[in-house]
Amino acid sequence: MIRINLLPVKEIKAEVGRRRELTLGALCLGVTVAAIAGLYAVQYGRVSALENELSALRTELVTLNGQAKGVTDLENKIREVKGKHQVIEEINKKKSGPVRVMQSLSDATPRALWLTQFKETGGNLTITGVAADNQTIAEFLKSLAGHAYFQNTELVETTQTDQAGLPPRRFLIKSKLLYQPVLAHADTDKTQAKAATVNKD
Repeated sequence: MIRINLLPVKEIKAEVGRRRELTLGALCLGVTVAAIAGLYAVQYGRVSALENELSALRTELVTLNGQAKGVTDLENKIREVKGKHQVIEEINKKKSGPVRVMQSLSDATPRALWLTQFKETGGNLTITGVAADNQTIAEFLKSLAGHAYFQNTELVETTQTDQAGLPPRRFLIKSKLLYQPVLAHADTDKTQAKAATVNKD
């Protein structure tokens, strides 16, 4: 009878099986680690890109804030210049306005009419005077209405004067006084009047 010892063969097979299992486990572990490393690299790349983008946006924001401040300063300077220009215009109005008003009043006054009072309060004008007759007063009223400095001109009253040496008719006229009127309307009226004169000729 022949006897064969099979114990080493079984041990060898068991060892081979363990090695296979260890190899397979190591392979799975390696793949898992590689996958995790790959995901980490991808996420790290994304985070880096986002951080770079955020840094660029912050830089752009600082630049835009500087530009906005420059625009605000420019707007403030423009408002300041406009304010100064308006003050200068107001000063020029106060200088030239009364002179032109007086010139217009002088041009509108007929020879047979004399002014005794010229009073202006808050743009409201009151004119009193004496005239030879009602026709002269009507002529003066119409002439005033033809000047752009006098708006809404109206005759309030006329009365007979009893004082010796004075013309027989006393009058009171009220009007709205504009030191800087819109002259387009007046210029149009003058142009129309000239055209009518030419047509008559």
